[in-house]
Amino acid sequence: MLAVQGLCEMCKDRIEKAAKSVSGVTSASWDIKTKQLHLNFDPVKTSADAVAKAIAKAGHDTDKYKADKATYDALPACCKYRG
Repeated sequence: MLAVQGLCEMCKDRIEKAAKSVSGVTSASWDIKTKQLHLNFDPVKTSADAVAKAIAKAGHDTDKYKADKATYDALPACCKYRG
């Protein structure tokens, strides 16, 4: 499980898509209320760390990695979770 910042259904789609783009991830489900991403993956092929990096690259902060400013700034207004 990973803590991932986001606000809406568009965030959910983006976060899950980024997680599933990592080779070895078999399922990813992000909960809008708890901000937790539930993952299933093959530990031989990938790691939670690699998934966290992919999600940050897509514009969402995780407990380990922060999205870069340009990527975050490009998110739709409804997806901006930073105060």
